[in-house]
Amino acid sequence: MPSLFSAIFPPAPTFTNKDLPSLVGKVFIITGAASGLGFELAKILYIAGGTVYIAARSVSRCEDAIQKIKFQTSEQKSEGKLKIMVIDLADLGSLKAAADEFLAQETRLDVLVNNAAVMRPPAGSKGKQVRQYPCCGEDS
Repeated sequence: MPSLFSAIFPPAPTFTNKDLPSLVGKVFIITGAASGLGFELAKILYIAGGTVYIAARSVSRCEDAIQKIKFQTSEQKSEGKLKIMVIDLADLGSLKAAADEFLAQETRLDVLVNNAAVMRPPAGSKGKQVRQYPCCGEDS
């Protein structure tokens, strides 16, 4: 169990993105990859040579993330590929369309990172299938 001191002042990591082997030929899907942790992970996997599907709610969010990743990694040589996957996890119909498109392009999936989430949906909000989300501990 870590000490309070190491929790407040964590030591330098012993494994970093520079230690990754080549990921050429590996295929990744990262939900919520347009920003935050998913974006940073997509960048690391792309630099290592992986084929990374940027899964987000709209084409524009995917394209923006891809442009940012390519700009931020422009000085690093990469054999990686960045691809768009439009998927709205509040709309179950978009899941099938995204899966069908993925299967038309790829023969394998090595890693799926389920990163997208809504911590607490607003009271009374509904998904596309018109199910009202419970709020603040209410039963569904």
